[in-house]
Amino acid sequence: MKARELVLGVPVLQPARLGRDAVEEIVRHRPDALVWVAYGNLIPAALIDAARKRAVNVHASLLPRWRGAAPVARAILAGDRDTGITLMEGTPALDAGPILSQERTQIAPDETAGELTARLAALGARTLERDLGRYLRGELRGRPQNEEHATVAPKLTTADGLIDWTRPADEIARRVRAMSPQPGAHTTIKGQRLVIVRATVAGGTPEQNGTVRVREGMPHVAAGAGWVRLDEVRPAGKRTMPGADWARGARDLESSRVPS
Repeated sequence: MKARELVLGVPVLQPARLGRDAVEEIVRHRPDALVWVAYGNLIPAALIDAARKRAVNVHASLLPRWRGAAPVARAILAGDRDTGITLMEGTPALDAGPILSQERTQIAPDETAGELTARLAALGARTLERDLGRYLRGELRGRPQNEEHATVAPKLTTADGLIDWTRPADEIARRVRAMSPQPGAHTTIKGQRLVIVRATVAGGTPEQNGTVRVREGMPHVAAGAGWVRLDEVRPAGKRTMPGADWARGARDLESSRVPS
């Protein structure tokens, strides 16, 4: 897009942050419309007011559920079965503007946050292409969000990725998906940090949570309820690898436990 804009003579601004200088520079160009996508921060009111026509916010959730910086990961963590894209009128409040249109999509059982984000980006682009012109022409009217149903999606931290093995296996598997690719779901085995890239809920005879077993060449960890199979892992300082490869190279794996 940047290359095309340069060819067309459209000014391209790439501020690292929307400070006062950046806002003043954008305002100086007197934009016809303002569109922001998955920004995750507040947009200054002065910038919204500068749009001669209107401002539009594209957000990766079915608002008012999951306002904030990490809607995709929070939806997966919560076990939501579907999510989507919301086009709303841009306002200074975080993801709280009147809703113009929404598109819904199911969350696949094994879909990671990275994979779902890519799908939603494509869906958002199609929705924006379809509805932006209609909105600017006055053909779409926003409807207020129901504040009673609003939930927040705070930015993820490294602490969000720490696995609590006292939790049920299905919850842990969701955390692995939600933290992929960043910040990564992680645990400690034999004193070493291990990032779990992909995991699957598995059956088996219950054992104390945190117990490590190798079954049919694949590493498994006992959860509070059920087992978690480690399909792909990334040991500290190494590349991502199949769980089976890591298990073959790890010494005395079955005599170890992971901390709860």
